Amino acid sequence: MSSRTTLPLDSATPAGPADLTTAWAEARRAYPIYAALARQFEISATPYSEGEAVPEEIGPAVVQRNLRWFDEMDAQVKAYQIRQLPPATLNAKEEGLRAFIQRHLRKAEKTTADRDKIDFLLVQYFALCAPESFYHDEISLADVIRILQPVVGVADARTPDWCATLEATLDFVKDCRSLRDLLESGKLDQARLVKESSGNLFYDPAALVTLARFNFLMRRAFIRLLHADQEAVLKALGELDRAGVRTVDCRRAGFSAAEPTSNLRQFAENWRPLYHKDYSESVVGRTFEQLLALRADLEDGVAKLHAPAGEPAAGETPSLTLVPAAPLQPRELDPATEHPRIHVEQTGYLRKTGQDSSYKKSAESLAQLGAPVELPAKGSEEKLVPAGAPVVTPGASGGSAAPSASGAPKTSSAPPADAQPPASADMESCLETIWEQLIATPPTRGRSMSTITLKNTKVLLSSWEVAAFVDKGGQESEDLRRAVVARAMLAVAMDSRKQSGETVSLQAALVQARAEVSYFQGRVEKAKQAKNTEAAVNLGISTKRLLSFIEEAEKLSP
Repeated sequence: MSSRTTLPLDSATPAGPADLTTAWAEARRAYPIYAALARQFEISATPYSEGEAVPEEIGPAVVQRNLRWFDEMDAQVKAYQIRQLPPATLNAKEEGLRAFIQRHLRKAEKTTADRDKIDFLLVQYFALCAPESFYHDEISLADVIRILQPVVGVADARTPDWCATLEATLDFVKDCRSLRDLLESGKLDQARLVKESSGNLFYDPAALVTLARFNFLMRRAFIRLLHADQEAVLKALGELDRAGVRTVDCRRAGFSAAEPTSNLRQFAENWRPLYHKDYSESVVGRTFEQLLALRADLEDGVAKLHAPAGEPAAGETPSLTLVPAAPLQPRELDPATEHPRIHVEQTGYLRKTGQDSSYKKSAESLAQLGAPVELPAKGSEEKLVPAGAPVVTPGASGGSAAPSASGAPKTSSAPPADAQPPASADMESCLETIWEQLIATPPTRGRSMSTITLKNTKVLLSSWEVAAFVDKGGQESEDLRRAVVARAMLAVAMDSRKQSGETVSLQAALVQARAEVSYFQGRVEKAKQAKNTEAAVNLGISTKRLLSFIEEAEKLSP
């Protein structure tokens, strides 16, 4: 299999006069897109003023100078910026978009940014040139080959072996009935990993048409599922309105405990502008999670309305506010910590889940969470320290050495590159609270998302994050639990900052979260190298969510 496209290379920097003429003709066609990017994002001054015609014939020296400008733009423009161009600019002319794509395809050395741009641009070109029926009918590889032929040249009507995962994803998405089904499956991130690991195979014509078909069908499915969730929300609101219900407890979705249904309807209807966003940009967006949580809240309200115990007597007016059962609240507060502390007995965990939580209040468990473990004094009873756990000597500083569990000398100032960041007491307390709530109130009705409450802050958890607490053990689950804890602590600290102006807990949570992200990114790379796609996808999504919280928290920092 060839690792290059069938297009000639390096036409952007030609040597001969004939090559210059051809390159300039192509550049002229693509110029409106480049000029729009340069102006909209203030990347560079343009060779020609806005509205000025680009000449067909200019001297070789000017051509060379202008082509260098195009090359410099290619090096600076990112895929997300192209996505933000108005459709009227990007799709103004087929020949302009084709020339823009071909300049990237002809590059001899392509970067990750080039791959991302080509991935997006090919599906844009296909959507521009495809007949309207393709937005509803089945689309074969031959259909895509025919439409993309002017851009990628001749392509084999076959799916490369390394794209088999993408075909399986297309089969999976046919059975999805909600965005939750798609987003929580991790299939989109799995597809992204496939693309990232493809190397030069990505640019084979057969791969390019396969990927364009996949992207188009996924975009089409995404819009269909978004419609389905909107319609489900509006249907639930209609049912509540007909029953006389005017306010609903939608705190799980970030609204109030008595949110007017009129406000919720307006929120749902205003989702239409999001249809223009590319699906891959918002896989882990909190806005999508809010829509899904709102659907869950409203469907809970409808279910409660029809529950036998909640049905009003004949002639009785239904309650104007539906308030689901309050989540489990902490039984005890530790004034020394920011988070509520709940002491979880291991026997209780065994009784509810049938398996050992491996969570004990001991030096061993703290070491497994990444907390520093105090070594016993000489002659005292030895404490258990798991292999690989961070070990420090009380009062030690700098490079004082201490024996590890394996007996080899270990220096506290030089931990392994992949060592877990030390966990604070607040993290332990937060983990206990989450664990207690999840085992006490497991997900219902097959729902893949769950919500936990810390103080008055709601935090959404994905299916694999819940499983890490209540179903699975091992290092992968431990990493996911830590990711959830870091995200939850940031959420609580952000709410505290907004309500009281207090910044100390926010700064502490930010420091811890940044350290955790660095560790998680290393763990994701290791999972990729080990071909453990599920672990890489799950922790990758949880890490991206944590990064999103970090960005939001940094905006609140003084």
